[in-house]
Amino acid sequence: MQVRDLRALTQDIYGWALEIDWAERDATARVWYTSEAKLEPRLGERYAEPIEPYEQPLCPGRDAARMYADLTGFPDGPVAGFLLRHPEHRHVVRRAQIAARLPYAEIRDNTIAASVLPIDMLRAKLSFFGACHFDPRSDRWLRINMFQHAPFPDELATGNADDWTYPYLEGHA
Repeated sequence: MQVRDLRALTQDIYGWALEIDWAERDATARVWYTSEAKLEPRLGERYAEPIEPYEQPLCPGRDAARMYADLTGFPDGPVAGFLLRHPEHRHVVRRAQIAARLPYAEIRDNTIAASVLPIDMLRAKLSFFGACHFDPRSDRWLRINMFQHAPFPDELATGNADDWTYPYLEGHA
């Protein structure tokens, strides 16, 4: 891949992120980190807690904007040359290349903004794993039912195994 192509790809996929003023505290108010006890993603307050050294790369918008700033003055040539100079951007280059082929592969929102509601991302992610019934307990976590209405193994051959996530309406079976 050429640097000019990566530049164009970044503008296309992360154009929304290039318009954010990342120097604003509200734009970078949160930090995603992994809890030591349960090894699961957590969201902390960047300016209230000393957790920034543990930040996970879960802010593709900010990271893409940082990469784009370094790409702007970089001469055209292979992206490998750019990454030799800026290895900190390897993960963003990889994400951009994946998102170029898979348009729904990337959350296109500021995931560390003061206004972010993790519950929206959790609902989307958990639905891919079979979560059907969401019971929010706050704006940061929720209880779920996994595979509600799923057929039992002995029912797979005789029932409608494809559409069980959408239960039949009464009188329309």
